[in-house]
Amino acid sequence: MAFKNIIILFFFHTIFQSQLHNSIAAETWIKAGYYQANDISYSPNIQSINSTLYTHLIYGFANIDFNTSTDQMIVSISDDEQLKNFNNIVKKKNPSLKTLLSIGGKDQSSYDSGIYLLMSSTYFSGRKFFIESSIKIARLYGFDGLDFCWISPSSSQEMTNLGTLLDDWRIAIDFESKNSKKSQLLLTMAVQYTPWIQDLSFPIESMRKYLDWVHVFAFDYYNPESTNNTSPVAALYDSNSDLNTDYGINAWIKSGFPTQKLVLGFPFYGYVWTLASPKDNKIGATGTGPGPKDYSFGAEAENEPFSSISSWLRFNDIKRGMIKYRANNASYNATYVMNYVSVETSWVGFDDVEAVKTKVAYAKEKHLRGYVAWQVSYDWNSALSQAAAGEVEDIQEGVIDQPGMHKKKKFNRVIFILIPVGAVLILLLLVFTLWCLRRRRLLKFQGRIPRNKIGSKNEDRRGGESSSLHVFTFEEMKAATNNFSADNELGRGGYGPVYKGKLRNGQEIAVKRLSETSTQGLEEFENEVILTAKLQHINLVKVVGFCIERKEKMLIYEYMPNKSLDYYIYNQVRRLLLNWEKRVQVIEGIIQGLLYLQEYSRLTIIHRDLKASNILLDIDMKPKISDFGMARIFKKDEVEANTLRVVGTMGYIPPEYVEQGIYSTKSDVFSFGVLFLRIISGKKNTCLHGPDENLNLLEYAFEMWRDGNGMAFMDPSLDDTTSSCKLLKCMQIALLCVQKNPLDRPTMLKVSYLLKDVNLAMNSPKRPAFSSREDEEVGNPNGSVQEIGEVDTATITQLFAR
Repeated sequence: MAFKNIIILFFFHTIFQSQLHNSIAAETWIKAGYYQANDISYSPNIQSINSTLYTHLIYGFANIDFNTSTDQMIVSISDDEQLKNFNNIVKKKNPSLKTLLSIGGKDQSSYDSGIYLLMSSTYFSGRKFFIESSIKIARLYGFDGLDFCWISPSSSQEMTNLGTLLDDWRIAIDFESKNSKKSQLLLTMAVQYTPWIQDLSFPIESMRKYLDWVHVFAFDYYNPESTNNTSPVAALYDSNSDLNTDYGINAWIKSGFPTQKLVLGFPFYGYVWTLASPKDNKIGATGTGPGPKDYSFGAEAENEPFSSISSWLRFNDIKRGMIKYRANNASYNATYVMNYVSVETSWVGFDDVEAVKTKVAYAKEKHLRGYVAWQVSYDWNSALSQAAAGEVEDIQEGVIDQPGMHKKKKFNRVIFILIPVGAVLILLLLVFTLWCLRRRRLLKFQGRIPRNKIGSKNEDRRGGESSSLHVFTFEEMKAATNNFSADNELGRGGYGPVYKGKLRNGQEIAVKRLSETSTQGLEEFENEVILTAKLQHINLVKVVGFCIERKEKMLIYEYMPNKSLDYYIYNQVRRLLLNWEKRVQVIEGIIQGLLYLQEYSRLTIIHRDLKASNILLDIDMKPKISDFGMARIFKKDEVEANTLRVVGTMGYIPPEYVEQGIYSTKSDVFSFGVLFLRIISGKKNTCLHGPDENLNLLEYAFEMWRDGNGMAFMDPSLDDTTSSCKLLKCMQIALLCVQKNPLDRPTMLKVSYLLKDVNLAMNSPKRPAFSSREDEEVGNPNGSVQEIGEVDTATITQLFAR
């Protein structure tokens, strides 16, 4: 009977927690969109907005003026009726929807000067009336909050005044809510993609304290008026420029602004360029400026007034143009995360479904608060809104609703509720059983780990196995990391957050804490603890201990003050800290670490996730290989292994692993080759290269080396004139490591010999893996094939446990 009562209580607890989790998720994840009522190009229809796909809609912008005698905001007669209808219409479709009234978007020159006059600390009475009237108007028309938009302070004093305004505004909102007994109005603000305007910084601290969140307008990086070349107008990434969303979001985060108050913006429109040649229609193609004003990709001037105003195009018009002109050459570029399409000499860059989905996924990955679209009335049949909300349905283009669809959805919802509730009773015993097994496994695992004290004397600095691990308590880790403070967070990975900490004895540590949302779990945790307990080497990150108390899974590492390799080599400024001498030191250290794993340790270890972010740098900038959660041990009689679960990082994984699930030490050789190319070039393998932007990093390196242009591939900041280790030789070694056939790749021992011995001859590499072109025999840059010596022909059968 007692067990039965436990099951019943557990059942209701599970249902309650599930509902609570869903409620919290619905509150915290923002799906917002601007609706620009006073769009001069056309009159958008409020009825056409599918408000069920949003959590928040922002009305922008009421024609709000100032009564010069009272300093109060007033609504024009022309806007009064639409403001009254807006909330009635959108909330009827979605009663849980929150709406905000956006202040801004008027004539900028006079409007901004008026706003900043009200911000002035010496003009308190005017600011007071402005704030009070804004709250009164929001309540009058049924809005749930206020949004501040198009703010462009032009001096440090105006930035300070902006902070003062937000402070007073928040106080007034709190006071009004307490007196009216109504829910507190939201207060948000639209900002540009970085926290700076030229050399001026926004008042970060005031914005963090007084705003509920900010809408980051991460678009309009380029347009045909600013550049003739076709460009990514809302690039998520761009390794060649700071004009990209990732750079901007990271800048906001580094400024101290919390991620949970950043809402990522993306556009439901694009820009049209005129191409110099229809055949040259890639991103960056030569153009002659904006698209024709009387012909904007299908939007003709006589029936589309906006086409005569500027070169931007609503997503609606882009889709209509593609249908009208049967444009079948639309492309998605994963490097910038954007779409583009061309018809004759007209070229349009925009965000389609693929780009929007990727940006939403990015916002989740960065732990942002949500996303906001500009603007919702530009959306073709709600295609982008559905993609962003994760509710894309297989309905034909042009069909918004079908008869009976709502009834079918309602019926499906009932089914989706009943099935889990009915099934949960059946699954409870299974869950309980699995919990018991997991508990037993944890206890068994804990019993297998040596628990010596930190700093065991049997530890060898150069190498040799040691079992110097300490089992920490949760309270010890809590104290070491200042209760896992956000200020101590060093970064986040697939495993979870990593915190800097200090033990009572003064030793600095890095604490990797498994998050509940991590795709990794007990297997990877157990694997890394057991494996690293057996391995100690100067070029491997040392695991100090672990903590499995209170259902936690934490790994405690030695602290590496200079972060990871990718922090330096891809940044235009920080890469200068790693000159060629230091990079040679890094390369040699990585080789020594891999040699230890493959040749000199008692076991043969396959890392399986060797990449730049897993190479950490100590105080002397010496490298240490980290993250052994994916690593595997080879048994004595194994030459290779096969798995159905391919792990690792795309771009570093060899073809035999991707296609057949086969891995061996040659897998790590391939990953090292990719990493080697990235170290000497400073280029990412997530981008396309070459004059036609159609070559991956490996192909591009091969083509440049084959044509004798290898030095053009290198990081221009590197100089090997005083070093015995030459860049071109390193390039050739790296290309040998990334050949498609694992038998053609050298062992790490051979790589070490090749790098150190200036007289040791090498074969010319074959075309690299994942090449889109035919395999062919090639010579050296001077045209003759090197026949002295051979590529290492040692097969994988030579791999064995020692």
